[in-house]
Amino acid sequence: MRVLIAGATGLIGKPLVVALLERGDEVRFLTTDNQKKNSLNGAQGYYWDPKNHFCPKEALEDVDVVINLAGTSVSLPWTKKRKNEILQSRLDTAKALKLALKHQDQKIHYIGASGISGYASSYSLNYTDQDQTYGSGFLAEVVRQWETATHQGHGKNVHSAAVRTGLVLAKNGGVLPTIIKPIKYGVGAILGSGKQWQSWIHIDDLVRIYLWVIDNDFNGNINAVAPKPVTHEKMTQVLAQHLRRKLWLPAVPASVLRLLLGERSSLLLDSHWVLPEILVQAKFDFKFGKIRLAFTDLLT
Repeated sequence: MRVLIAGATGLIGKPLVVALLERGDEVRFLTTDNQKKNSLNGAQGYYWDPKNHFCPKEALEDVDVVINLAGTSVSLPWTKKRKNEILQSRLDTAKALKLALKHQDQKIHYIGASGISGYASSYSLNYTDQDQTYGSGFLAEVVRQWETATHQGHGKNVHSAAVRTGLVLAKNGGVLPTIIKPIKYGVGAILGSGKQWQSWIHIDDLVRIYLWVIDNDFNGNINAVAPKPVTHEKMTQVLAQHLRRKLWLPAVPASVLRLLLGERSSLLLDSHWVLPEILVQAKFDFKFGKIRLAFTDLLT
């Protein structure tokens, strides 16, 4: 199988490339830096310019699967310019690929990354893959437009899937290093009420979910989260136990976080209780289905 990836050098892309190569797939990737076309061993790189909607035809020749993981990080301060970059980086890459795919005659499976932050924040409601109700706020709007770009406007030979991803737990990236730091130095604390739900996924299981989406030729939206979400308080306590640190500081009030971070405080305070119903029904084998298992693997 021939797979083309945009965003192949990121947190998800790197291990996904390795997994695809290990099972014998041919992997190609797109890069905005000509000097990095040979940066991934075993994979062929191609220069592209998504801002100007350019994608080389040769990168898509005889391709079976296109995976779009590209997008500016949401972790940096949300200035007006940064918010525009966060949204446009996702829309531009999708449009560049969409325009290029229209010139292909073969059947192609287009898989776009997405996020559970599209769901409305709630302490009491849980969401399955079938739920389409988007929340309010900046991230929810990004997800809404992101998924529209994933699913609409393709030629007749393209079918699509959106992988709604939770908090990605990995050793060398994602949210885990940021969460660990204050706890490790003895200044960890519960943020807000601590009751906000956090739906998470171990990086290894996330890579395997992408492989499952490919192998099952899945169309539509799928929740890429572990089957056992936890509250922020629970996640912080379990992590502190693994690090053998005490949480002695009082909880940081939500009002303080909103004052310090503004709109970006939603990354810490929003509550998303999300369930991977499709994967559970398909009897997908989560290697790290519980938060303690995930932390044991990542922290030892």
